[in-house]
Parts: sequence; C-alpha cells; structure tokens
Amino acid sequence: MKKALFIYWTGTGHTRHLVKMVATRLAKEGLWSPDFLEVNALSVPPNLESYDLIVFSYPVYAFNMPGYFWKFVKGLKLKEGGSYLIAKQSGEPIALNNASSYPLIAKIKRSGRPFLGEYHFLYPYNIHFRYPDDFVKEILNYDGVLLDILVDNLTKGANRRFPYNPLFHFLSFLFRIQRLGSLINSHFYRVDPHKCIKCLKCINECPMGNITLKDGKIVFGIRCEMCMRCSFLCPTGAIDIGLLQGWKVNGSYPLERIKDDPSLKGEYSFSFKKGFYSWFNKPISRVKDEWNALKSGSNDEADSHGNKHLAFVRDLSCQKRPRFDVCPSSCVQDSGHTS
Repeated sequence: MKKALFIYWTGTGHTRHLVKMVATRLAKEGLWSPDFLEVNALSVPPNLESYDLIVFSYPVYAFNMPGYFWKFVKGLKLKEGGSYLIAKQSGEPIALNNASSYPLIAKIKRSGRPFLGEYHFLYPYNIHFRYPDDFVKEILNYDGVLLDILVDNLTKGANRRFPYNPLFHFLSFLFRIQRLGSLINSHFYRVDPHKCIKCLKCINECPMGNITLKDGKIVFGIRCEMCMRCSFLCPTGAIDIGLLQGWKVNGSYPLERIKDDPSLKGEYSFSFKKGFYSWFNKPISRVKDEWNALKSGSNDEADSHGNKHLAFVRDLSCQKRPRFDVCPSSCVQDSGHTS
C-alpha cells in the first residue's frame, strides 16, 4: 500500500479528530497507509521522499493558517514529496476562510508536485460560544459526506479546488494582525488559584511550551498561538484568557458520542431562516447534492476535467448575499477557532 504523511496542527483536538477520520478512511479503502506528524514547538522537519501523499491539515485562525504551523511548513522541501492535499477545518462556511490556504497552495505549485485539491471541513467552536449538540451532529454528518467526496475524487483522480479571490487574499493578510493580538493578550492570561488543582495539564499539553510552573504558580509566556487548548481543556475552568474571557468555551465536545446519539436529529440549522446558523443551510445542502451527483455519475455542473465541485463550493460563503462580496461584518465577528 502507498504511504501518506499527515502533517497537522491542532489546538483543542478537533484537527486531530479530522486527521484520524480521513486517515482511517483512506486506509480502509486500501489507498494509503498513514503516518502522522502533529506540529508543535519541538517538531523536526520530516523527510518527505518516502511518502506518496502529503496531507496538510489545520484549523483556520482568523482566516489564516496558525502562524507557527505556516512557519514550520515554509521550511519543508516539498520537491522531495509525492502528491499534496489540504484538509482544513473551521467553525463556519465563510468563503474568506478559503484564503487561509493560498500561501500553502502557492508553495505546492512552486514545488512542481501534483496538488490534489483541498477540502474544508466543519467543527464546533472552541472560543466565542459553544455549539449545541444537535448542531454538532449536523456538521459532523456534513463532514462525513465531504469525506465521501474526498475519497471518491482521489479514487477517480478528480481535483477539488476553491476559486481564487484576490480580495479574500488581501483581507486574509490584514487579519494576520491576530498573531500580534496573541502576543498582546498573552500578558493578560491568569489562573484562578481557587479553582486550579495543579494537575499541570495546561503545561504538559501546550503545543508551544508556553506555560510553565514557577514558584508554585502557573506562568504564561509570550509564544501563545491562541489555540485555546489550555482554557478549553482545563478540568476546572481555572484559566482566564485575558481580553477574550467573555468568549471562553470550556470543556471538550464528546464528538463520537454526539455523532452516534440517535436522539439527536442533526438538522439544527434548518430550523433557522436567518442568523448565524442559517448560513449553514445551503452549504450543507450543496455538499449533499454534490455527493448525490457523484454517486449518480451525472455530468451536470462538471468542469472540463469532470470535476463537479465548483458549482457547489460557491455557496460555502456569504458571496451571494446582497451587497456583500465577502460576508457581512457579523460573519467576521462570529469567526471563532475550532482547532
């Protein structure tokens, strides 16, 4: 069996869940045997020569790749690898998220290696607000359909890409100021001594090694990526995330239990005709239609390569909303991490 290497960044475990889901399916289909590299501050660039497929996976942070992940990937010699694929994830189907992969796609193209496309999965927020379980099941079902499309395209040699948008590229560049925000906000992180049980989970699991214990106190450095792992996974909710405290979400989502829970219908967003959750209606429906078209072998909406994705991808956004080329300001304000 051919070999695949998954190079990924995760904050609170959602991208790790995504990577394992994709890898398990590819192995089950007899396509690729997976290896994994979860990037952190101690990661060493791997030798890519022995791999037939390299999959880059990451959570979208403010319409960009996580800063340290991109720094790590920039140092890789992609000419040594085989084919490349992107499987990213975020908490909302906003077209501006597509721009997060532009620098990575450009690097792949410069390498001269085959690029097999990108897939944008959905996961619940780990900051801003907590998703209801029924909605979590709905987007996990969406991910399952998108995974079917990914496998089908890889099997048939089809390529799935999002259309390039120079305005999105520019706006994504502007939002990199969030990385400066991480530096500033790290000075305001605090631990409630009355809640902290000194389990040291935050210290042991910080991907940047940014949290230490000094004189019996939890201390935060300035290398924070704002991945939210520490505050999200703290068993007692003892960590105050500074200027973003009002948006803190504490406690992991039991993703597998939610997915298998028969009491959850997984049709949450369709009960909304406006507002945040209503934005998911068309993207979810379109991906289902895309999969049904692939299963039926229909050539409707296909491009010159037999690729049927573009007609559906266009609705993974607010593009068709009147007067908004990108998305309304509330879209931007609602863009939280999923990690």
